[in-house]
Amino acid sequence: MAPRVRKLSTALFAGGMVAGSPLIAACGGPSYDSWAATDGAAGRINLDDVQQAFKESKSATDFESRVNEIYEGDGIILIRAQQDGNQLTLEGWEDLNGSNEIEDARDDRLFSIVKNNDQHEMRGYHANSYYHSSFGGGSFLFGYMLATAFMPGPYFYSTPINRGPAIRQSRSTYRQSTRYGSQVARNSRYTTRQQGFAGSRYQDSSRNLSSNRQSYQQTQRSSGAFRSSSSISRSSSGSAFGTRARSGSFSGGGGHMNLRKRQG
Repeated sequence: MAPRVRKLSTALFAGGMVAGSPLIAACGGPSYDSWAATDGAAGRINLDDVQQAFKESKSATDFESRVNEIYEGDGIILIRAQQDGNQLTLEGWEDLNGSNEIEDARDDRLFSIVKNNDQHEMRGYHANSYYHSSFGGGSFLFGYMLATAFMPGPYFYSTPINRGPAIRQSRSTYRQSTRYGSQVARNSRYTTRQQGFAGSRYQDSSRNLSSNRQSYQQTQRSSGAFRSSSSISRSSSGSAFGTRARSGSFSGGGGHMNLRKRQG
């Protein structure tokens, strides 16, 4: 019986190691491949929730704050809006270089919402290019931004540069709350729906990264900056993935994960 007991104990120990491996990986920091597979690294975002935020937001700052709560990446999301005749266009970009302003040659456009008359068309770009949705209804947010327009030139609104630090601080506080865990779970369910609905278009778009995104990823890899990623994100399989260990816990696509504060 002794050999059998030792064999069973070994099997249980091995099983425990496998079950505990996500937590061990979280405490040790992610590998580049693990980080690159996350939604935030690729620039994927829950566009159903972004659309809902557009419909419900009462100001541009409300929308900016909510979109940054939805997104799981390290860079903050900045918005800008412009008018061309009767057409209004709002765009969301990730600030890849941390400059606090949209730079077309450096940053990554994630989505746009275009209004013609009373119809809206929402599109995703690059890793979100599978997404295309049309909806009607009012346009309170566009009306608000037009009424409070302050930008010269073709854009009537763009996230003010001095709002960048405030957005980062607000998002950092949010990500340490239980509400972020609920959002991560929503994002995971959204991914599952889109994989079933969009099929191969969803899979193909995950490889459709912009040149700016590719440059950003290579910079993160060569500098090792990805190891200090502050986001809690999910891998491409939808499982929970913690990129920086901290006290607390959250529930994500892979269930509940307890995170321990890294020692040293």
